[in-house]
Amino acid sequence: MQAAAFPEVKEDGAFQPQIGIWYTVWWDDKAPYDEHWEEWTRYKPVLGDYASDDPDVIRKHMEWIKSAGIDYIVLDDTNSHFADNGNIAHNIEAIFDVVESMEEGTAPQICFAIGAGQYAAGSLEAHMAEVNLIYEDYAHRPSYYHWKGKPLLIDYTTTDWFYKWDDDRFTVRWATGSASEGVHVAPETGLWGWVFDQYVPSTEVFGVMPGWDTAHQGRSTVPIDRENGDYYIRMWTEAVKRNPEMIVISSFNDHAEETGIEAISPRNETAEPWVDAYGNETPDWYEQITKGYASLRSGFLEGYYYRVEGKRQLYQFMDGEMVKRKEQPAGKPVIVIPTQYFTGKPYKEKRENKNNKVVIDVFQSWVDDFKGLRDGWSYWTTLEDGQRAEGLMNGAEFKEITRHALSPMFEQLAEEKDRIERKGFKVHPAWLNVPGWAEGTVQLDLPQKNKLSLEYYPGKVNNASDGITSAIVVDGNELDVQWITGEAGWKEKVKIDLSAYAGKSIQLTFKVGWGKEMLGDDATTAFDSFLIGDPVIVTR
Repeated sequence: MQAAAFPEVKEDGAFQPQIGIWYTVWWDDKAPYDEHWEEWTRYKPVLGDYASDDPDVIRKHMEWIKSAGIDYIVLDDTNSHFADNGNIAHNIEAIFDVVESMEEGTAPQICFAIGAGQYAAGSLEAHMAEVNLIYEDYAHRPSYYHWKGKPLLIDYTTTDWFYKWDDDRFTVRWATGSASEGVHVAPETGLWGWVFDQYVPSTEVFGVMPGWDTAHQGRSTVPIDRENGDYYIRMWTEAVKRNPEMIVISSFNDHAEETGIEAISPRNETAEPWVDAYGNETPDWYEQITKGYASLRSGFLEGYYYRVEGKRQLYQFMDGEMVKRKEQPAGKPVIVIPTQYFTGKPYKEKRENKNNKVVIDVFQSWVDDFKGLRDGWSYWTTLEDGQRAEGLMNGAEFKEITRHALSPMFEQLAEEKDRIERKGFKVHPAWLNVPGWAEGTVQLDLPQKNKLSLEYYPGKVNNASDGITSAIVVDGNELDVQWITGEAGWKEKVKIDLSAYAGKSIQLTFKVGWGKEMLGDDATTAFDSFLIGDPVIVTR
């Protein structure tokens, strides 16, 4: 019997995004590349340690991906198309051949994610060699996926390359290591990978993933816990709320970085099995969740369990009707559905409470400069001997604060309340046997106000160094010097009076140094980074 408490989907409330999923191509079952399984993974697929060029495996994967409601796969070619002595290129060719041999409508389409020429080699020439190869050898094949009228190509790279490269032959979209690294400088088209550790507001794309872990490979990374599927369910629920044009999943079978959804079981005792609500091992747990959400484009699945977000009542879809159930099912997930799915009114991001006293957001001016929207920033390095060089050298950095930059700070903060994230810059006056200072300078037009001041939060990333100095320089005049020492963490807000410069165009410089100003010859060159958090110019 139809339960009236379960909402009906309005005809104009269509949930119709395209859906893509990243797909790993470097697996092999023969030496020397079979070591990828044993050395990189803690899990074993139910299909066994397969080769990415095995036609039977490819066909099974593609049939399942398509039947789950996924439109295309993103071939993870981000380690270079030419890696593994041509083995990756061979596997990719096999995937195209199998997909194009399958009956129409039984396989997803295909596109590429590349980027090693940029982020690894730092070479536009190397990057273009891969781009041209993809265009000439693959982009015109019948199985290649098109987006916005052109072949889709995802550029996985560091944010330094965002906005710096494009190609009119493709619809180019961007991805980076983690969403938190690129959220402030993300293209207006959003981020298409890789680690979706936070939501990135975009009407075009929304990324979801079940979790992430590379600590087992000896990397100093902080895993994103799967929470027995709850993390993945929350991400999907948010994706459905927003009803974007595109949803991207990372990934189907990257079991090295443990973002995969493919049915697997633990390879050894270091890995936790995927389990249902009762702790029973359920290898296809994430396949079930994925299919449950991806299939919402066409409706509810027979036998699947559902719950409206914020409600406790469970339902099972049986014979075209929602039937109330009292208990959590065994071996089956519950698909949580937001009310937006039924109403057709997408969730709108809540606007931040803007401080109406802010007249210039200094960090936003840096973002606009980074994107090429305006030209105002420049960078310098001043060495101890007085040598001043344009640009950052000597290992210095002047870049946005990311979770990666904050992680050492957070690890050293005992109190959860102290773990505050802020927008701003990470400045690292690293030294290669030559101490120095890193400088970031911006040209700003100040309004005519009676009272103006620069405000920011200084921060220290770790406990290792004696301390770091932070100077604020305006038109060559040093207005303030902060000596940041002691434990890691955010310090008290700094306020610097700029009233004397009201109505003028000024050159504002953040100058961060290694501490010799305070310690003299006793200063040591211990590693540390300085953070400039929430830099704004306000009026009173």
